Amino acid sequence: MKNFFFLLLIIPVIGFSQESKLSTPSLFIEKSSYVQINMDENEKAIFKSGLGESVEFYPSEIIDLKSNNKLNGLAIESTYVIGSRGMATISAKETAWVGMDEISDLIVWFEKYVIPNLDAAAGKNKTVKYIFNSKEVMLKFEIYNGTQIFSVIINNTLYKDKYFWTEAKVKDIPNVLKSLKYLQTKS
Repeated sequence: MKNFFFLLLIIPVIGFSQESKLSTPSLFIEKSSYVQINMDENEKAIFKSGLGESVEFYPSEIIDLKSNNKLNGLAIESTYVIGSRGMATISAKETAWVGMDEISDLIVWFEKYVIPNLDAAAGKNKTVKYIFNSKEVMLKFEIYNGTQIFSVIINNTLYKDKYFWTEAKVKDIPNVLKSLKYLQTKS
């Protein structure tokens, strides 16, 4: 009985002791008293699913209004269905950030591994996965036989079983690369 009671006390401590990794933009936002975020609508890349879910990649400028310090980063806003009430769906929206210190690696990942394989098939009974891990988000490009899937998984999410994926819009992946290159020119 003592062991069970001890286990009940320690489980919450173990669960909460795992610290989330935060990107440079998230740390900047967290440390600022008040912030202005300018998200460039003209340079965003958007993916939508038939279920009403979406993910948007925004080149962004973050301004600490008190000190007037500025920082650029890529905001990734993901909206997904988390339930329903009657005929209406209930959605959640979460934002993850990719800092400028991670952008060049992300560009390499898209240019070297993803875009050259947009027309590729893995082969019969084969699967190929390309995964990019940043501090706050995981991107996956998967090829199953001839089917391709692009997934965006937010690491610090409140909804662990929810993430965005698309089969139909894989051909729009080069738009993300355009957004990244635009952001890179702003630094």
